[in-house]
Amino acid sequence: MRREPRPLTSRQEAVLAAIRSSLTERGHGPTVREIGARVGLSSTSSVAHQLGRLEARGLIARTGRDWSTCVLVEEQPARRPGLRSRGPGAGADRYGQRPTP
Repeated sequence: MRREPRPLTSRQEAVLAAIRSSLTERGHGPTVREIGARVGLSSTSSVAHQLGRLEARGLIARTGRDWSTCVLVEEQPARRPGLRSRGPGAGADRYGQRPTP
C-alpha cells in the first residue's frame, strides 16, 4: 500500500519561495542566512534542517557543496494508479523472457 506524500508545511513553502525568488532575481540560490532572514528563522541549523527535508523529498538539489548552489528540481507528474509501463520488457513473462508462440 502506497502512502500519499505529506503536503509541504508553510515553512517549507516559504523556503521554496525564497529559493525561487533568489534564482529568478540573481541567478543563484540564497545563502542559509538569507533564507533564514526571509522566512523568519534565526537559527542556521533550522534552515539547514528545512533544506535537508526539501532535498530528501526531491524538490531541490545541490550542484555543489554549499546550500547556495541549490536548484529547484522539476516535479515529476504523478503516476495514475493501475497503469503499467510500456517500456522495455513489457509483455515478458516473470523470468524476463518473451513467451515463444
